[in-house]
Formats: sequence, C-alpha cells, structure tokens
Amino acid sequence: MQGYKRRRGVPATAAAAASSCLLLLSVATKTGPQVVSGFQQYQQQPTALRKHFKHLKQRDHDQKHAIKSFPVARSWSETSRSRSSSRLHMSSAAAAAGTIDAAAAAAGVTVRLDQPLMPTHHLFTAAAGTTPSTAAATGATVVGKAVSKVSKTPVQEVLRNALAAVWESKIAKMALATFCLALVFSLSLRLMLGSSQVSDRLAKFFKLIKGRLERMTERYKPVTKGIPMPFEDENDGWGVCALKARKRLGKTNFMQFDFELPQPEYTVPLDLGQQLSLCCLDNDGNVARGSFFPFYKDVTNRPGSFSILAPNIDGMESSEQSIFRMGLENANFIRVMKHELKIGDEVALTLGDHRLSYKGQYLPVTDMVYIAYGTGIVPVLDQVRSVLPSGASSVSSVTVVWINETTRDFDVLAELLEKEYFKYSEKLAVSCIVGNVEDTPDFSSNDEINTAIPDFRQGTMAVLAGPSEILNKASFYLEDRGYPLDTICIL
Repeated sequence: MQGYKRRRGVPATAAAAASSCLLLLSVATKTGPQVVSGFQQYQQQPTALRKHFKHLKQRDHDQKHAIKSFPVARSWSETSRSRSSSRLHMSSAAAAAGTIDAAAAAAGVTVRLDQPLMPTHHLFTAAAGTTPSTAAATGATVVGKAVSKVSKTPVQEVLRNALAAVWESKIAKMALATFCLALVFSLSLRLMLGSSQVSDRLAKFFKLIKGRLERMTERYKPVTKGIPMPFEDENDGWGVCALKARKRLGKTNFMQFDFELPQPEYTVPLDLGQQLSLCCLDNDGNVARGSFFPFYKDVTNRPGSFSILAPNIDGMESSEQSIFRMGLENANFIRVMKHELKIGDEVALTLGDHRLSYKGQYLPVTDMVYIAYGTGIVPVLDQVRSVLPSGASSVSSVTVVWINETTRDFDVLAELLEKEYFKYSEKLAVSCIVGNVEDTPDFSSNDEINTAIPDFRQGTMAVLAGPSEILNKASFYLEDRGYPLDTICIL
C-alpha cells in the first residue's frame, strides 16, 4: 500500500491538495494557463491512481457520497479514513475542474468561480447535452465549475426581451418622443404649405412679426443728423448740387436721378409736403426748370445727397403723354437731365412751395386718405412715414390708394409701402389698383376704388398726388362721396 500511495515520491493526498491549491491560485492571480499546463502534465501520468480516482468517483455517486471501505493500513483510524475520503473527493473535483479550465483556456474564455461568463439576461444559451469543451468553444454559460444546460430560447422571446430592454431605456424613450414631435411638425407644415391660402397667411404672419420688431428698434436706432444746407440771399436763395447718377428704378417705368450736395454733412431742410426746385441749362443755353418731391428709400434721410423720381420719357408713346404725366415744365427738365447733362454737371436748387395744407373746420385731423397716381406715391410715402409713428401726430387711421397702369410700376415702391404697412398694420390700409383712369371720365366706374376709399367723417383729410388732370377727376369723385372741398388737398 505504501508504494501505491506514493508515486515518484508524491503522496496521493498531497497531490490532491496541491491540485486544488493550484486551481484556486490560478483563478485568483489570473495565471490560469501556466497552472493548468502544469496540472495537465500531472494528469497525463499513466498511473493506476487516475483509474482508482474514477472508480472512487463512480462509487461515490452510486452510494450517495458514502465511502465505506478503502484499502488502507489497519492502523488508520476512522478519522483518518474520513479525511482520506474527503481528500480523494477533492482531488476528483479538482481533476474535473482542471478539465474545464483547460478547455476554457484553449478557447480564450476566462473562467471565474464567483459569477457566470454571460449575464443572466442572455440571448443565446448552450443546447441540452453541451459538454464542457463545446460550451467553452461556443460561449455557453459556465457557472462555477459546471456548464448550464438550457434549451434554446425561441426567437419570439428573444425579440420580446430585446424590445423590453429598449423600452426601459430613458434614451430610447426620449429619442422616440423627439421623432414623433418632428414627424408631426413636418406633416403639419407640409399640410399648411400645401394650400396657397394658408401659405400666404403664414408669410404674412412672419412679415408682421418682422415689422413689429423694426418698429420697436426704430425708437432706439441712432439717427445721423446732418447740417441744413445754407441758401444765401445773395444768390437769391439758390444753392448748387451735382448730378451723381441716373438709373431705372427696378422694373418700373420710373427713372431715379441722384444728386450730391456740396458737403457730405449737408441735408435739404424741407418741411412735410414741400417741394424742391431744380434748374439747369440745356445744350442750347436755355433754362430748364422743374419742381419735385425728394425721394428717400430709407425712413431717415441720409446727409450729403437726395434723389427724385420721374416717369421714363423714353418709354412713352409721344411727348404729349410725358407732358400729361408731369406737366410741360417738369417734362422738359427731365429730358435735359437724361439726354443732355453729364454725370458731375452742376444743377442749381432751392426750396420750393409748400403744397400740404388743410383748410377744413374739423380739427384735429384723425383720418388721412391718400390717392396717388404714378410717381405721386413719393410724397405720400414720405407723409405716411411721418404721421404713423406713435405720438408723431393726431392721426389714428391712414388709407392709401395707389393707381398705376401696369403691375410692374408697383415694383420697389410697393415694397417700401408694404414695409410700413407691416409696421403699422392696425393704423394703415393700402390698396394697389391697376387701371387706366386717363381715359375714364369718372372714378366711380371703378369698383376697386369705390371699395378702397372710406366714407367721409369729421376729422378726415384727403390728399391727392399725381398728374393734374387725374387729380381733378379724383377731387370731383370725393365731392360726390361727401368730402367737403376744403378737406381735399392737391399736391
């Protein structure tokens, strides 16, 4: 028995204890491959000890872990016999664990005794009957020293578990809510923009917001104040300016002439409704003179320059038509400015007549009604900018009716007028009407004009601007609508 227990100088009990210690040391220090290789060398020893361990393991299983006899010396006590049986059982368990460690090391799987390789909520498990070696190779769940034998999870259950895990995630919920909101907003916007009427309302809404913001910022916007240009008495009140540029105003049939003042800080000191008189010489030495209302694109007048607008005489059928639109004196001056004067030539200027006046008895004036034809919108735009701001005047309501022969004549200037409308939409009403009123004997035949012009009430003042013949027709029309003659002003 002595030779059976000691093989090559190593007792059987010491070998079992050494194998168990090596296994625990390999797991604790993460040096499993080295320890497992040493244990494999011990396992490969062809001895009867391995067979006897197998025989004892089978008996231990059959007799429910009760080892009743073992070929040992009679001098051993029951205590030593039980210790030997316990040690042999540990050696058997260590041998089985070593097999699992070896297979796991070969597959590159870390084996831990305190927790399984895969989490509890695993998607795939090993099939029933999986061996330790195949479990390590296929990624089966290894718990402690044994391999779990669980059947394959159905696909429906796998998907259900995955969806449940996603639904419990806060990030997934937030992403889903964001996607739903974006989808609803996109569909609503597409539905709204699909209708032209709704699209126009939406565009109008944004323009109103922009107009309100501009209206607020104008109060705090710094204004560059210039120096009033002096008009000396020794020159009979005349000053000098120079022709700076001439160009067509957008797509309209109007021409814009820009003039430069002698000093960049000079401004023309005109009152509201006052004209500016210009004078120059033509190629024959004759004097050409005209009176115009200055035109400014911005609300505030920039120092150093000014502009005037006039109908494009080259686009008219005859000189009689230009005379009808502007009058004989103004038509001749525009002809000289466009065809004979060069850029940089001097032009004399002086302050003109005051054309805006009210002779009625209904004071204060609370309502303004403007009727403009063609370039007559220039003084109307200037007056609208002046009376609409809060606290600037007693006017609480303004109506503008602008008439042109073609729609292209509304270009540029209509945008400026629309800009004022969106700033003061609660006080300003604008109607742009296309029609030829030159050949019509009366305005009353135009239904759009009848609808746009309000009825007279106390405190209303009407202002007319444009060709003289058309203004006479408009004056007769207003008298028929009940406007007293002393409440009508012709610019």
